[in-house]
Amino acid sequence: MKRSGVAKGDTVFAAPFIVFALIAIGTGIAHLIGTAPSSWTLVLAVIASVIICGPFHIRIGYDRGFPQAGVSIVMLSIEPLTEAPFIGVCIWTMGVLIAQISLRRNLWLALYTTGLATVGAVAFVAVRNGLDALGVWLLPSFVAATVAFYGVVLLGEFARQWGREEVDRGVSASSVKPSRLVLLVVVVSLTATLIHYIDATVISWIEGDPDVSFTPFVVLLAGSIFYVLAQRSRSHDIESRLSAVVDAAIELPRESGEALGTALLNRARGIVRANAVELRDSPPESDEIGAPVSLAAGSEQYLVASRKLGGSAFSRDDERALVSLAHLASEAARMQYEVDSLEQRANTDPLTGLPNYGAFQQALIDANEHRPYHEGIALLFIDLDDFKKLNDNFGHRAGDALLQAIAVRLERSSGGGDFVSRVGGDEFVVIFTGLVSIDQAKEAADRVIAAVSERLDLEGHDLTPLVSAGLAFSSHREIDAQSLVEDADRTMLQAKRSRRQGTIVAGSTVSISSHRSTRLNDIVARAIEGNRLMLAFQPIVDISTGKIWAFEALTRYVDPELGPISAPSLIARAKSLGLMNALTEQVITKALQAAEQFRRLEPSITCMTVNLDLGQISDSELGPYLREAAQTHPDVTLCIELNERSLRSVTDELRRDAENLQAAGLIIALDDYGSDDSSVGALVHFPMNILKIDKSLIGNLDDSRQRELIKALQGFGDNLGHTVVVEGIESAAVAETLRALGVRSVQGYYYGRPQSFALTRDRLRRTGTRAEIA
Repeated sequence: MKRSGVAKGDTVFAAPFIVFALIAIGTGIAHLIGTAPSSWTLVLAVIASVIICGPFHIRIGYDRGFPQAGVSIVMLSIEPLTEAPFIGVCIWTMGVLIAQISLRRNLWLALYTTGLATVGAVAFVAVRNGLDALGVWLLPSFVAATVAFYGVVLLGEFARQWGREEVDRGVSASSVKPSRLVLLVVVVSLTATLIHYIDATVISWIEGDPDVSFTPFVVLLAGSIFYVLAQRSRSHDIESRLSAVVDAAIELPRESGEALGTALLNRARGIVRANAVELRDSPPESDEIGAPVSLAAGSEQYLVASRKLGGSAFSRDDERALVSLAHLASEAARMQYEVDSLEQRANTDPLTGLPNYGAFQQALIDANEHRPYHEGIALLFIDLDDFKKLNDNFGHRAGDALLQAIAVRLERSSGGGDFVSRVGGDEFVVIFTGLVSIDQAKEAADRVIAAVSERLDLEGHDLTPLVSAGLAFSSHREIDAQSLVEDADRTMLQAKRSRRQGTIVAGSTVSISSHRSTRLNDIVARAIEGNRLMLAFQPIVDISTGKIWAFEALTRYVDPELGPISAPSLIARAKSLGLMNALTEQVITKALQAAEQFRRLEPSITCMTVNLDLGQISDSELGPYLREAAQTHPDVTLCIELNERSLRSVTDELRRDAENLQAAGLIIALDDYGSDDSSVGALVHFPMNILKIDKSLIGNLDDSRQRELIKALQGFGDNLGHTVVVEGIESAAVAETLRALGVRSVQGYYYGRPQSFALTRDRLRRTGTRAEIA
């Protein structure tokens, strides 16, 4: 017979304890039948009290999976049969078994636990009576007896764990928390002493009668107190489980596919505290708990937990929690399937099954933005010639059949990484990716057009499809990928026009566009790759002292032919070309080198600020480089400025990345706060050291509301230890007003326009850190 809840190695080990429990219970019943106790009320009160306080347990291990210890042994502080103390243990065992059966989901484990506790109870009574016979004081004797009881129970549990086929390393002597074990012994010893003292002395003193006895009442009262404590503990446990289930309800809908299954298993393992949790096709067996779960349309599995941490039995609360998790995961999978189905229908052409125009637009953006800088893409725009004539001659059903045949040929002839879409009535597009040259794009386009133009039988009619096609090639990332569509479409129309004019007389054709990335793209790419960027430096001033304490480094580039390229255009081109990180590394390197030069001239200037995009602080981008740069220049504080608008898309991972940068010695500034629709959330949810106020908030300081806002933001910074810098200071009047409002740090043209390294160095040599009026 398979015993539920007991591993193979447990069976032999548990058997003697089970036999001992049954013998003790049988002995107790036989004694009660053969010799009536002096007080049946006391006997029943002891049994009832053991059952009542059975749910109360104290955790004595470091890990929550360690078996918890009960306190029902306190009920033996008053022996139900004073003339036969070990028969009293047998009576106590009856209550323990009833309590264990009600708490556990299987009889086998309940019997084993009862047997082990009974052995401990025998030790408890033997030590207690032995010390009492020696005249040892009440409290020390109960302490020694309690230590004996829990020593026996723990040794038995350790022996059972090490006899299992799979040893639970979390249940060993080293996993016992000494402080909690001491607390357990103290609680049980004091309670036992108190019960004994109240019964022997306090009750008779209160009643004024030395012969009065309320022993059953005292025992039941003690059991009831532990029951109340047990319910409070259970309430806390239920609250913790509920919180964990709520967290799962938030997490699981965010996952899909294998990630959903992994998240479900992790959550289940933590909530039910199980060593083994799995998704399988078979339902749970007698020693397991589980629930049906559907993580894919049309399929059902079971979420099964098969071994509780510590080897104890699963509770009904465990089973309910597992059912809740399975339901949440099933609902998350169902909703994801419905969303995917809706998205599929929304992005699919119903006639051909190809992606539609909306899906094509997104695919083109992705192909353009997610390619390496020097990887080319091409767009082939295809239009069926004389499609209207075919519909008129053979009917719309024939036209639909032709479109379906063209779709099949396009998918078959295009490469595995290429994207095929129907974007209009008789218009198709193919996106070619992973190209190195326009010749390669032309070969791919010719292959596709040749496949499309093969003869086919269309409802009994022999037909050769005729198409016009335009091909646009891009050698590296475009700022606007839509320009490829316009160019390919224009080239296709030129081919169609040439056919009508007789320039092209036969066969399907591919016309190649002259599209190239813009000249400015190439100029910016060469500037970054050649490390030709220059920096300008603008001072940040403490108006309370009239001293410069930092500089902001700004990117500048002047092309020999085009002249100055604006910073916004430079940044936009670098992003589109995939060179933003390379640009930023150059800026930081040059800025820190300049900062070292400035510090040699004026040691009090040790801070240099540089603008970054939020995503660049992650470890997958510039995080490691930033930390290394800070270590390479320990005498200079590098401040990275993040635009406030970018924080609207911040994630927990980016917050942790920012905290890691702060721990490495960098400081973070929140830039342009107050521009557009600023959010208070950015101030409180993201780690920062400096708050930079946008100049739009000081456009009219005669307005009391603006003045109060500036005061509030300065007070916010002071209270949280943030430095507040107000930008856009262009006059002495504005500077004086801000000083009166309590502002200390400012930046703007009034104190200096951005200047080259040479001019900035000359300024420091000439006037030092004095905030010279520009």
